[in-house]
Amino acid sequence: MEYIGEHVLIGEIGNLFILIAFAFGGLSTIAYFLAERNEDSSWKKIGRWSFWAHSLGVVGMVATLFIMIFNQYFEYHYIWQHSSSDLPLRYIFSCFWEGIEGSFMLWMFWHVIILNILLRFVGKWEASVMAVAVSVQVFLTSMLLGVFILDYKLGSNPFTVLTRQHPDFINLPIFQMPDYVNLLDGRGLNPLLQNYWMTIHPPTLFLGFSLVLVPFAYAIAGLWKGMFTEWVKPALPWTYLGISILGVGILMGGAWAYEALSFGGFWAWDPVENASLVPWLILVGVGHLMLIQRKEKTSVLTLFIMTTLSFCLIQYSSFLTKSGILGESSVHSFTDLGMTGQLAISLFFYVFLSLGLIIWRNKDFPKNKKEDHLWSREFWMFMGALVLMISAFQIEFSTSFPVINKLFGTNLAPSSERIEYYNKWQLPLAVLLSAMVAFTQFMKYKRTEPRLLLRQLSLSIGVALALTVTAGFVFSITNPLVLLLMFTSSWAIASNLDYVIRILNGKLSKAGASIAHVGFGLIMLGALISTSQSDVISENTSLYDVSVLGEDFNNSENILLMKDDTLMMGDYFVSYRGKETDGIFIHYEVEYMQADAAGQLATAFTLYPFIQLNPRMGNVAEPYTKHYFDQDVYTHITYAELEERKKEIKTSDHSIAIGDTIFTQNSFLVLDSLDRKPQLKNKGLTINDLALGASFTLFDVQTQAHAIEPLFVIRDRQYSFSVPDSVPDAGVIINFEGIDPVTETFTFHVTEKDPRYREFIVMKAIVFPWINVLWLGIIVMGIGTLLAVYQRFKRL
Repeated sequence: MEYIGEHVLIGEIGNLFILIAFAFGGLSTIAYFLAERNEDSSWKKIGRWSFWAHSLGVVGMVATLFIMIFNQYFEYHYIWQHSSSDLPLRYIFSCFWEGIEGSFMLWMFWHVIILNILLRFVGKWEASVMAVAVSVQVFLTSMLLGVFILDYKLGSNPFTVLTRQHPDFINLPIFQMPDYVNLLDGRGLNPLLQNYWMTIHPPTLFLGFSLVLVPFAYAIAGLWKGMFTEWVKPALPWTYLGISILGVGILMGGAWAYEALSFGGFWAWDPVENASLVPWLILVGVGHLMLIQRKEKTSVLTLFIMTTLSFCLIQYSSFLTKSGILGESSVHSFTDLGMTGQLAISLFFYVFLSLGLIIWRNKDFPKNKKEDHLWSREFWMFMGALVLMISAFQIEFSTSFPVINKLFGTNLAPSSERIEYYNKWQLPLAVLLSAMVAFTQFMKYKRTEPRLLLRQLSLSIGVALALTVTAGFVFSITNPLVLLLMFTSSWAIASNLDYVIRILNGKLSKAGASIAHVGFGLIMLGALISTSQSDVISENTSLYDVSVLGEDFNNSENILLMKDDTLMMGDYFVSYRGKETDGIFIHYEVEYMQADAAGQLATAFTLYPFIQLNPRMGNVAEPYTKHYFDQDVYTHITYAELEERKKEIKTSDHSIAIGDTIFTQNSFLVLDSLDRKPQLKNKGLTINDLALGASFTLFDVQTQAHAIEPLFVIRDRQYSFSVPDSVPDAGVIINFEGIDPVTETFTFHVTEKDPRYREFIVMKAIVFPWINVLWLGIIVMGIGTLLAVYQRFKRL
């Protein structure tokens, strides 16, 4: 069949760019390898020109995919899967990297940018460094080929046309129509990604991933050439640039989680979060070991192990998130596209390359002439790197439970209380690390006089102790470990500020490391206070039990608000004022009020938590936060009826005992007692009728109580009937239908006639005190690291 309106040519252009990138990437790798091996400048020239052709292919495929997404060519599977005609233009970028293929392209694009810049600085290291770096590009490009070798599909091609190349779609009825393109629309973007953070977080994170390649390539080149320490100087600024960008990218993910996800926080120890955190921890250790190596030429073996490990963990991170193995343990991993084998081969290639070269060259490594002194800066920097490695190992081991289970048939699983599980391990390590950050700056290389060190640290220790005692008293903290981390974090801040002021004389151009350490201390302190002192203030103070909505709802954390009712919640009074629908978004207006000096309620602020409707992937509740200098009030919807109820007559039968409750659509009735001598007047009964009354209390939608008493009547000892009772305002009529003396239960027939429905929501609200300290720490650490990077590049 000949289809009308398909844009076939642009897909063929995209495929051509992939082939160019793959072929010239392979040629460049081989040429650079031969140039290094044979010391031949002609091979180096071929390698360089081939890499530029490879760069053209990568940029071309990225541009092609962007054009296809922008123009909504839904006949292509990738565009259909990740975009739709009603998607706002601002989320086009998120469509690009939502899928595995787009994320690989983004990764390759950053590699191309970085390596082309590196060519200006690399000098004599060009052949060996570029051979390693471009080989990574070849592996990544192979993930996009989508070709069959025998029965094995190599890669997943983003330029696949639904009607010709995708087996799941070929036989669908819509594709039997020549003009199906005009009828087709995409599935749309995952609602969790429809947030501005997801426009900037993934590219920042992948830029950080890409920068890890540079120190790795230098380390492999150093092993290859037998130059075991010379590679550190050119690799050092790139390492710190990677630490800065990757750290900011990870923390951007925390900000996105805090703003867009409704788990109530900025870090959940999710496996995908961990997969990016672990390489960063190792890279931070690498950066500090490089500083030792620059000064003392020690720890060569450890430096090679950690540098190569940082990159291999990036590869492992890619395997975890893109193989689908975390599908059941993470909310934001990719599904398996059949590339598990390829991802594993790429990972094992660089693991075995690194191990093989380290084992081969180990006997030639320069040996330490003497042990580092206990009172030396290099000793404690090495210990800090070791603590980071231990921290990374614990996180990675626990994150890898799905892989371990699949390989060995085990049934390992982290605790259901994931945050408590990780904190139990990581808090003591954080105490050690923040303490080292506090005092190591004041130490000298080779040897430091302990008395001089203590004298220099006494001021910052005093300040930290005062802050800890004050904070412990204000926040009523009794946990010794929490107090200890509060002290070491405060000490890290005070000590490094003191170092900048007294030792560096306020010269910020030389204070990059100290400023970064201040930022680290602020992050630790902000995270500690905001999480340990967070307060769920949404205890249910209404008369309605929210637990009837399901096991995920409890009255201690979820408050039910009837529209226009005002209830007390923590230090506030809250009222739900209504909702407004804006396309796929339903915004709920929640007014927070406080009493003024006269005791009158006045509006403090209004929040608008919302629900994003998505029939395909499920509706998503997103929080809304009121920011203060000293706290955040974080609010999100946990339950709401999305459709308007229709007014209708409902009937139901109930067999209950005394003390039981009958729930209707908009009220509930409690059977309090039986009345053996009910009032018969005005009910059409005579003194000879035998009557039994059922005394109920009915609570309506306004939580007002009404007495209601239907009668069960026996007349002339021959037949029985009911005399109903009602509460007109609640639209409830109840009949007393029968008595079972054996079970001591009573049967009632309830009718709701034109019930007066009141809209309601269930919401959760959390106060995070001093969380701005955390966000400030992120900014300060980023600035400090970038200052250090600038100085390193300036020296280079």
